[in-house]
Amino acid sequence: MTHWRVILAALIGTIIGGAIAAGLFLYASTRVREENTARELLSEVVALMALQEGWLLQGEGSQTAKLSDHLGLPETQSGSGLWLLPVEIRAVLDEAQWNAPSDPSYGFIQGRNVWIIRNQILPDAPLSYSGVNQAHFPALISSAGRQELCAWIERVQIAYNGGTLTDRGLAPLRPYLVPLAQEDRVSALRILLSRDARNFLADIRARWGKASLAD
Repeated sequence: MTHWRVILAALIGTIIGGAIAAGLFLYASTRVREENTARELLSEVVALMALQEGWLLQGEGSQTAKLSDHLGLPETQSGSGLWLLPVEIRAVLDEAQWNAPSDPSYGFIQGRNVWIIRNQILPDAPLSYSGVNQAHFPALISSAGRQELCAWIERVQIAYNGGTLTDRGLAPLRPYLVPLAQEDRVSALRILLSRDARNFLADIRARWGKASLAD
């Protein structure tokens, strides 16, 4: 009888040990997957922000002009007239509010379909979010730029809602999510965003408001 008790105890010990080992392996695998997801999303958005898919209105009177009144502008400076400066996407995500006209299409630049996201600078309008002090200009973004931004937002919300992106992993994405989550930007990108993505951005506003960086 004692012999069978020893065997049973050893078997139970083996089962318990295996369960503990499996649990530790699952926990470690989950942490690695979460860390990889956060790292990949951060790398993606850094690369995305560097894409040259935006334009800022430049030249004399550029901060009082309306982009919709000046179609077909050149991309190089000629005298003091208005012109378009090609910029990275990060430059059109500055703090000034987006205010597209009723028809936001600007036409084509270098074969790209381009959209007005900030038609003019409204001096009395509050900033979209809190950031650094800088000069602001009317702005354009290409269709590719809009699609890339929205695709990244969708990837983040899928990862977060699916549990592979934790609050800890979400935190480093704050400087990129807050500028995208403000209502003026969501309104401009709405047609390309799913309901889940719009709800996720609303949660980001509730979580962090207009502060792109933690105090």
